[in-house]
Amino acid sequence: MSVEKMKLISVVGPIQEFDRVVSEHILSFDIHLENAVTLLNKTKGIYPFSEENEWNNYIAKTEEIFSSAGVDIPNGNDDGATLSEQAISDTIDTVLSELSDKQSAIAEMDKRIADCETNIQQLEHLLNLDVNLEDVFDFRFVKFRFGRMPKASYKKMLAYLNDIDAFFIEGSTDETYVYGVYFMPAASEEKIDAIFSSLYYERIMITGEASGKPDEAFAYFKQELETLRRKQENEKKNIAALIDGHLPDLAKVYLSLKKYSAAEGVKRLSAHTKESFYVMGWVSKRDLRAIEAKLDKEPKVMVVEEDPEIVNRSTPPIKLKNSRFFKPFELFIKMYGLPSYTEIDPTKIVALTYILMFGIMFGDVGHGFILAVGGFILYKVKKMDLAGIMAAAGAVSTVFGFIYGALFGNEEILRANPVTARFALLEPMKDINTILIGAVALGVVIILFSMTLGIINSFKRGEPGAALFGQNGIAGLVFYVSVLVLAVNMLMGKSAGLVPEILIAVTLIIIFLKEPLIKLSEGKKNWKPESVGEFLLESFFELFEIILSFATNTISYVRLGAFAMAHASMMSVVFIIGNMAGPGVGYAIVMILGNALVMGLEGLIVGIQALRLEFYEMFSRYYTGDGREFVSVKDSYALSVNKK
Repeated sequence: MSVEKMKLISVVGPIQEFDRVVSEHILSFDIHLENAVTLLNKTKGIYPFSEENEWNNYIAKTEEIFSSAGVDIPNGNDDGATLSEQAISDTIDTVLSELSDKQSAIAEMDKRIADCETNIQQLEHLLNLDVNLEDVFDFRFVKFRFGRMPKASYKKMLAYLNDIDAFFIEGSTDETYVYGVYFMPAASEEKIDAIFSSLYYERIMITGEASGKPDEAFAYFKQELETLRRKQENEKKNIAALIDGHLPDLAKVYLSLKKYSAAEGVKRLSAHTKESFYVMGWVSKRDLRAIEAKLDKEPKVMVVEEDPEIVNRSTPPIKLKNSRFFKPFELFIKMYGLPSYTEIDPTKIVALTYILMFGIMFGDVGHGFILAVGGFILYKVKKMDLAGIMAAAGAVSTVFGFIYGALFGNEEILRANPVTARFALLEPMKDINTILIGAVALGVVIILFSMTLGIINSFKRGEPGAALFGQNGIAGLVFYVSVLVLAVNMLMGKSAGLVPEILIAVTLIIIFLKEPLIKLSEGKKNWKPESVGEFLLESFFELFEIILSFATNTISYVRLGAFAMAHASMMSVVFIIGNMAGPGVGYAIVMILGNALVMGLEGLIVGIQALRLEFYEMFSRYYTGDGREFVSVKDSYALSVNKK
């Protein structure tokens, strides 16, 4: 039911043809690869491939070429042709050779640009100094220090200048610092530097390339920087043009490299003998014929297929198959765990019960309509599965909104209209008993349905003992139905007779003894418990827990009615606050904000509660969720090629 039927295939061919067969065929298959060495561990002469991925170095070089030219890496659209290793190497070497001189020139310009920027930064605060830098650099008996100091230190320095052999020429100031240069005798260098250091003076090293006055040197470096940037931009355009000329060849190289690299990934899961390679994996039955037809064109390649029933070394992966409406609900299934290959796919069951329970708890025409429309638009635009679920849940909420006669919390508008009044069958705040009893009754139906599915799944999994004697098997189903019959008759003041009581007693004994009974049904010789006392004590508490779980599971569905009433109660509070705000703008603001708050808060809570009922109350009775996802090598390869 909604799970693709699988076949295990083995692709066998000459070992020297491995790379070509994988790159031209296997990577285009919708196949879930298995470890061939593990599956063939009883076959002599089978070895794993041990080669490292030699293609990553080529891929890195190719991506570096694209990056240097600012060209986008090609996507996965190729014509299927795969270049040889020699052709790949020749193309890359040719392009790199042509790029070498241009890239070296750009690297040199990068270094010179960095130097110019540093020089400009050094000089920009010293432009007002009227000193010739060349003369200063030639001083023999006088030392100088270009730099800056905090403004507070500058005031202290002015007081010191009368007492030391130094003078300071101010250049410029900003909010924090005073920039300039101080001069001193070479003989007093150490002493004067110590004084200025105590004033937090920071040296600015002026390059020896600077000549003339600071403003002249500044202008020179500015002009050189602009010239270098223009030259560099032209050189980059030349590189882009060069790459553009080689782009078709480079695109083929890159896509071929990606294929070969992906083939190395396949190689890690493959096996070989001295002469042959073995690639093994699961494919769906509907894809098998197309795969065989493609490989039939390879005379040296053979395909062997096996049914899952005879494969005891691997279990088939799960590939769900659902219609467009049910597809978004696969999100919940994957969240909990995929079904095993022999289990019923619960996607459709989850979809129908989830939106039903959500609608019951969130019934309101206005709120449901907004949720449905908003979810539908979001699903179409963003392709979000959760949005698709919101749309379906909102539609059912709208239906129950008509049943409750609620439109944005108002229960009078729909009842005042003769057409919609016919559908308004319940008032959550008045028909409390009806709604709560109906919720429990629905819960009973869901539990019975879940237990029936659990019995079917147990038989499908090859566990007849659990299907017959377990609490979710036939014994548990008979017990639950008997208790229901007895309870209903007691509530109605009627006698149910002895049959329900006898069935309850018998089924409780069967469930109490389920462990040895299951072992006996499976033909196990060690069916007797090792310690009778320990078995009796453990089985007693387990039986008590089972009886309690039946009661709590049934009562859990009361929340369906409780949240329907809570929704109505929250909206009544909004109306009370709106009336307190008075007519006009205040009332409108309260209504808008109140409805938005109730929709957001209640919608979130109801969504979680419905999911909780699915996972804890339903899945616990019929679903294990221990399957593994089908991972297609074709999708993995496409993802790696399109990865930027």
